[in-house]
Amino acid sequence: MDDEAVESLDFEKSFNSFKVVESFENGWNKCEYNGKTFLCYNGERVNVYEKILKIKIFPEILSLFGNNIVCKFYQDKRINLPLAPDLSLLLIKDICEASILLKNQGYMFKNINVNDIVKSENGFKFSKIPTIISFSDFELTNQAYKIEDYTIKLLGSLLYELLSAMSINNGFDVKIISRYDIPGIPQFLSLALPGSRAKFSLNDAYNMLNQICSTIEVRHCKYNIGAASTIGLNVSRSINEDSFGYAQMYFYNHFGKHNVLKACIADGMGGMEAGEIASEAAVDAFLTEKFKLIDDEEHIANQTIELAWRANKAVLEGLNGKNGGCTFSGIFIYDDKLFIAHVGDTRIYLYKDKKLERLTNDHSLVETLILGGIMTREEALNSPDRNKLLRSMGVIIDKQENYIEGLYQKLGKHFVQLVKGDLVLIVSDGVWGELPDDELFSIISSLSNRPDDLVNELISIVLKRGAPDNATAVAIYKEF
Repeated sequence: MDDEAVESLDFEKSFNSFKVVESFENGWNKCEYNGKTFLCYNGERVNVYEKILKIKIFPEILSLFGNNIVCKFYQDKRINLPLAPDLSLLLIKDICEASILLKNQGYMFKNINVNDIVKSENGFKFSKIPTIISFSDFELTNQAYKIEDYTIKLLGSLLYELLSAMSINNGFDVKIISRYDIPGIPQFLSLALPGSRAKFSLNDAYNMLNQICSTIEVRHCKYNIGAASTIGLNVSRSINEDSFGYAQMYFYNHFGKHNVLKACIADGMGGMEAGEIASEAAVDAFLTEKFKLIDDEEHIANQTIELAWRANKAVLEGLNGKNGGCTFSGIFIYDDKLFIAHVGDTRIYLYKDKKLERLTNDHSLVETLILGGIMTREEALNSPDRNKLLRSMGVIIDKQENYIEGLYQKLGKHFVQLVKGDLVLIVSDGVWGELPDDELFSIISSLSNRPDDLVNELISIVLKRGAPDNATAVAIYKEF
């Protein structure tokens, strides 16, 4: 039975025909059906397992019905120890996250065996689910503290074994704790290994692991940036009212440096007295204004929007009563997490997994009509109202909720995780107005790993088509 046949299998109907070939604890079994092996569960803890099985290190759920769960069975090679520090930390972070989910439901891991972790084509996976117990079955007294303490010592012991290839049951070598040149590992082990008297919560442990992992990620984090702009060919436009910019810098915390990248495009509103003043002021403020950066995604998302509001204030101050304004799209990348702030009809696209997605909605009259089902996108291309904006910078003074949008309004989440090969593209309407999304996708597909060539090609095509408007593109490619 191949993977395609497995995907189409009706597990609920065929479940009674599964043959148990090996039984584990807690109602888990290794089963076979038509030559394919599965990891199956039957019991009353479906809701408990459903939550932790969504974490990467656990087997993928194929089906869930009644009191039953059917998962993929991973029988790939066991991991070779010692394991690289970055991989070891990612494993422990996943298990820590699962431990927090279990704790919230009144359960905990009884033990975790390194030999049950295998290296599959989908990353590290448990070949069988670690044994869990309820708090009521936990034998130690003073449970409020010791349950959490027990789990943290389990995490510390497991990390020690992954790094050293030695079981903590045989004692531990203090020299191993300080052997690694990754800040945070010695500190975590000193707090989490058996014998430590530190009061260290699971949430503290997870936050610390997350920060250490983020620091490791920045060592393998590099962005290539390309940018190009043109005044266009319209004789009535004597000034390029588009402004753009980007800045890459580093933020330091307890565990080292983090990669911070800002980029934005502001399009001065044509026909106004000082469109170029507005766009320049917005870009300058967004790139130079700072905020307190902490490792919290919602905080960073809110502060990215706050940066855009500061840009709006700078636009108002720069205009000083003159008639002007601009649209604006800005991005903030923290290591490998993408945040945005957007108002108007400049656009932000994401090219990921060979798919192109627009991360912004146009705040324009025709976009509102399209979303309302009154107008089609084809009709919008030739609409006389296509340039009528409903929102922009330099128009309002007081903040309005959701006037400047982040990712949450469009995707229901505060950030997008970037991986090697992803490309973020910011363009003014002078680009996307001449290049429909299907054509934009075709160009990006062939040039995504060469951002300089990509933006130059976009501008070249726009010019060949008459370039009736200023046109600007900024492309950010995640090299690794």
